[in-house]
Amino acid sequence: MLLALLGALALAPFYWLLTPARRRRDVLALASLAVLVAYDPRVAAVVGGVALGLFAALRAMRVPSTARHRVLVVGGLVALAALFVWNKRGARGGGVLPSQGVVLLGVSYLVLKATAALVDGAGGADRRPDLGEIVAWLAFLPTYPAGPIERLEHFAPQRPGFDRTRALGGLERILLGLVRALLVAHYLGVWSDPILAEPAAHPRALRLLALYAFTLRFYFDFAGYSDIAIGLAALFGYDIEENFDNPLVRRNLVQLWQRWHMTLTGWLRRHLFIPTSRALLRRGWPDALAIGAAQLVTMVFCGLWHEIGWGFALWGASQAVGLVWVGIVARDLGRRLPHALVAWWRRSPVAYALSTALTFNAFALPLVFVVSSVGGGFRYLALLVRR
Repeated sequence: MLLALLGALALAPFYWLLTPARRRRDVLALASLAVLVAYDPRVAAVVGGVALGLFAALRAMRVPSTARHRVLVVGGLVALAALFVWNKRGARGGGVLPSQGVVLLGVSYLVLKATAALVDGAGGADRRPDLGEIVAWLAFLPTYPAGPIERLEHFAPQRPGFDRTRALGGLERILLGLVRALLVAHYLGVWSDPILAEPAAHPRALRLLALYAFTLRFYFDFAGYSDIAIGLAALFGYDIEENFDNPLVRRNLVQLWQRWHMTLTGWLRRHLFIPTSRALLRRGWPDALAIGAAQLVTMVFCGLWHEIGWGFALWGASQAVGLVWVGIVARDLGRRLPHALVAWWRRSPVAYALSTALTFNAFALPLVFVVSSVGGGFRYLALLVRR
């Protein structure tokens, strides 16, 4: 990754000086595909195949036909799901952090992007992109490996133009990302990995701190790679959507997840949570039960999207429970508590600090199931309370 980044920085001046404005998008697409071919030709073949399939499906959807659209969407979703599972099964051992296998991880992002474009196209999206726009969007190297999950309708209309302020801001963002991902996240992992691997050999306080360190590593790794992607895109004339907004200092899990991997959570909300909750409500489910079930489906999928395994499913389910607590149970409970107590909880700095700490732990402690197996995770948690 670092070598590719250095190459991109070195080539940026030539890109702006030598490439005609009307060809910049195509040059970036070809350069992105060339890097993917150099890494693994199969990855470039997957990008090309998905782009062709998506273009053909969107072109066919220009003809009004509900039945045709349904067949195209179902067939496309089945093919993308198969690609996702194939990639996850074939990438065993790569890890879930961007630093642990960015190109293979990128196929997971590719699947979500193509799924969104396919569903939006069937829903009557006004703009039908051409093949060049789809290839440029799917292959765009800054966002391909680890996001952000740039939406087609946001990316395709852009035409790269040089802006000195944006380019300099991009360089600053790249530097920030390198510090976060290659320094902070790396050394958090160096310190915490031995403790997480053999928790029984270390004091209880270090076991807890190691889990906190992994949580911070999880954040800085993803946020750092997002910074690099956003900065590199800016350097080449593109505005990319933000992905993180200080999520770990929020006072409840709803606020945390609204600011964690925002392009992913936005995708989950638009394409999974809202359709699922609405479908259950139409079937006559009570509001709270429909929302709770949709939250569970969404967050379990979120866990499995990172990696297919029981530990990731359990982590997602734990987050769903926390989100239901905040969004339904705690809200209803607040209506029954004394007004003065609720006002204190909302305004007091002490209450803010306490709720932020509780939120951090509700996010961090279940990550033990990501680090280990389900059984190993429960054993780790038991060691945190045993003397």
